[in-house]
Amino acid sequence: MIYFDNAATTQMSSVALDALMDVSQNNYGNPSSLYNTGRRARGILEESRKIIANCIGALPEEIYFTSCGTESDNWAISQCVNQNVERLISSQVEHHAVLNAIEKYCGDEIETILLPVDRKCNIDKNALIKSLDGRKSFVSIMFQNNETGVIQPIKEMAKIVHNDNPDSTFHTDAVQAVGHTQIDVNELGIDMLSASAHKFNGPKGIGFLYVRKNISLVPLIAGGGQERGNRAGTESVAAIYSMAKALEENIIKQESIQKKVSKLEKILFNELDRSEVNYCVNGDLKRRACGVINISIEDVDGEGMLHLLDTHDICISTGSACNSESKEPSYVLSAMKLDEERIDSAIRVSLGRFNTEEEVIELVKWIKHFCSVTKSIM
Repeated sequence: MIYFDNAATTQMSSVALDALMDVSQNNYGNPSSLYNTGRRARGILEESRKIIANCIGALPEEIYFTSCGTESDNWAISQCVNQNVERLISSQVEHHAVLNAIEKYCGDEIETILLPVDRKCNIDKNALIKSLDGRKSFVSIMFQNNETGVIQPIKEMAKIVHNDNPDSTFHTDAVQAVGHTQIDVNELGIDMLSASAHKFNGPKGIGFLYVRKNISLVPLIAGGGQERGNRAGTESVAAIYSMAKALEENIIKQESIQKKVSKLEKILFNELDRSEVNYCVNGDLKRRACGVINISIEDVDGEGMLHLLDTHDICISTGSACNSESKEPSYVLSAMKLDEERIDSAIRVSLGRFNTEEEVIELVKWIKHFCSVTKSIM
């Protein structure tokens, strides 16, 4: 299999897998138990919290473990009611974990503003400024878009929000960015941040929510007193430790990984150009995360391309994996006001640390083949 859908999920690293198996087999105690096995598990849990906090410039007590990025987003958005905010501000291109959570928790009770984006997927900062008027707000802006890879100016936006009202909360869905982009929550002015392990070579079914220590928090899940009484349910210590080690490894190797992925990306574009494939990039080239490539290929059906490549055991996508069952066109590309033909011909290729140059060349070979077949039919 040749896998080019790393924005959907990533292959577990050997470091993460070893950590998962070691704790599963040797330290499987319940971290809430008072005997020695439980205390050892508790120690691993708190060690993991420290590792993750260190990776994003946070304090250990500001890290809460969840089941995934979706739960983290839901938990964050649900705080609007608890914090008595007067309005929620987000964007039209957020992940559905945020958009659907806004609909569920805010409804008609809290004023909601979804900021537009331009044709390059940049959120309109002037629209953000105009939407603020000194009232207490909850603002949720995605760090890196999952379909286009475009990174938003989080530091600048957080500053705009806090300058308007220091009591406002700035949350970012950083599921696509954590482990791949240098993040310091204090430097960036982030109050809450969502992350998911399987996006940075960790296991599925585990994530975390960063919450600045002065932010009030109400539990999303009722039950026991885990996570300092804020998130009930017995912690999956093995998955948590695996997540921590995966994140730590990616941060340590970030420079070398980015260098490799950047090289693969250049080879991809060079091969497309050499093969005379007519394509255009969807998203801001100057602010797009390395390795997340959304392109529209002239006179080609994106879904058809996906299925052809699948017959050759090559995995790409046409957008968000969480929205793959929908027959509607990409809401992200639609919000960018791209024309229907460009949207229908779009594919997303997301490169990762385990991809090779040979795989990239093989991908382009079959893309060229599909383009040739399509032209012969037309």
